[in-house]
Amino acid sequence: MKTIITLLILLFAVDLSTAQEKLNLSNAIEAALEHNHNIQISKIEQDKASNLVTRGNAGQLPSLSVNSDLNWSYADLELSPGSFFQNLLNPESGEGRSPGAIKFDGVSSTIFSAGLGTQFVIYDGMKGRLRYRTLETGSDLAGLQHKQEMENTVLVITRNYVHTVTLQKAIELKELAMEQSRDRYRVVETRREYGQASEQQLLQALADLKADSTEYRDLIHQYENAYRDLHTAIGWDRREMLPLDDDILSTDLPHYDNLLYSMYENNTALNVRERRIEQAQIEQKITKADFFPTITAGAHYGYTYQSATDGLFETQEQLGFMGGISIKIPIFTGGRNRTASENAKASLRQEQIRYDDSEQQLRTQFDNTWNRLLYLENRLTTEQDNLAVYERNYERAKDSFGQGLITGVELRSAQLSLQDACLRISETDFQIKLTETTLLYLSGGLLISSQ
Repeated sequence: MKTIITLLILLFAVDLSTAQEKLNLSNAIEAALEHNHNIQISKIEQDKASNLVTRGNAGQLPSLSVNSDLNWSYADLELSPGSFFQNLLNPESGEGRSPGAIKFDGVSSTIFSAGLGTQFVIYDGMKGRLRYRTLETGSDLAGLQHKQEMENTVLVITRNYVHTVTLQKAIELKELAMEQSRDRYRVVETRREYGQASEQQLLQALADLKADSTEYRDLIHQYENAYRDLHTAIGWDRREMLPLDDDILSTDLPHYDNLLYSMYENNTALNVRERRIEQAQIEQKITKADFFPTITAGAHYGYTYQSATDGLFETQEQLGFMGGISIKIPIFTGGRNRTASENAKASLRQEQIRYDDSEQQLRTQFDNTWNRLLYLENRLTTEQDNLAVYERNYERAKDSFGQGLITGVELRSAQLSLQDACLRISETDFQIKLTETTLLYLSGGLLISSQ
């Protein structure tokens, strides 16, 4: 059964007019689902688990084999026949006479056998059926773990992308700040030539320009490192750094109650825990089946040839069929079966506790993430409202500085306030996208599985 995994397009929709030379989040995720090494490894594990789901691996089919043996021996023999053979050899000797030994020196013998044998378990406490269910559950579990690996990868790629694109936005704002600092330095330098500005004001303008330049180089360094981390998470060997598309559209998330219900039903981590519980339940039944008898049927058809240089018969051949049924009833095993049954029961209880723990932690993480989304949305609205104030403040400070009414330090303060406000809006917007992704991840809606 092939599982097709489809990414939720709504969350990662991008503007179709985006230039092709840009890397967007949707393309990064699609590439990661194809090239990420952990996903490739988990897919192989899923295929291996699927290959194991056969009746033969569960021991429900008969075994059929061809057997052949060839043995040769060389030895000295000494035989002491009983009274029956002694009377046959010497009828007149009487019963009171002890038989004499028969010696053969340097006897060589050859034994050859070949045949076709089969064996089939008729009844073993239904362990064959339970083993098959274990293999089926293991295949389902491997599929869920593969899906979980893909979901984790999507979340990691989104985090890395958001971090990298945030740095890219910060670089753009810092470039604008550097240009503003250059303009301010030129103005102060001109005023200094005409005696309208002091040496200290000129040095301050130069120091601000150099500080912006240093921060710009630091941002470039962080951006390049973050971009390389993004490539590694994707699984790419490429090193070119295309501009990142910062136009990531949001999706309309379901209501809190619907998302919470979806988490309990579809969260992959909880589904994995459920499969673990199912496996533990089957294992408990298998240990109980060890208390039941085992009935096995076997059959063999073959040929046997035996020859000896000395002995009762020089050659002996046998060709034919042999079959039978064996039964094994466990009466005493030193307490092993009882211990295995008790441990299986304890393992089941452990898996149930792990499920409860995972459920509790997921609920806490879900509530925290939901509250963070509400906080970020409110913060974005507030920052967008405040942005107009910072823009007017900067424009007035810029005009006042051009008229010589304020110093460069005051203009610098207004410039930094506007820069920080723009950066906060950008970061908050990207964090909202990441938080939405996390909510979909927790609710099991990040990837849709269709059969």
